[in-house]
Amino acid sequence: MTIQNFHDGRFDGFWIAADEVVHLFLRTQGGERFTLILRGVDRLSLAEIKEGNIIFDLIFRDADQLTPSDMEELYDVDAGSSQAVSLLKKARERGLRALEINPSYGASALFLFQTSELRETHLDPNS
Repeated sequence: MTIQNFHDGRFDGFWIAADEVVHLFLRTQGGERFTLILRGVDRLSLAEIKEGNIIFDLIFRDADQLTPSDMEELYDVDAGSSQAVSLLKKARERGLRALEINPSYGASALFLFQTSELRETHLDPNS
């Protein structure tokens, strides 16, 4: 999947839909709107959501790049514990991926999911 450059863009919000699907509403610095759809979301962690969340970067990682620290953040377990090691092994076996949203201001997030799709969103900003 080709991802737009969202540096200095906005994280406008999210919708947790049915069937383990999460929609993330994003804007580029130039104001282009996109919806990033994550399917098979196993776990998520969102923090510091504020009005006007500014994105520093979005980082996608494959299963082999997941870390015990990810399991600590997502499952609230000690990264050095056997539980974290077990969760990491299961996530890798299932081929789960991670998405990090790192902020310049506001929301930070980590998602553990199966697949993703980026769609351009044509919304009237005045509606």
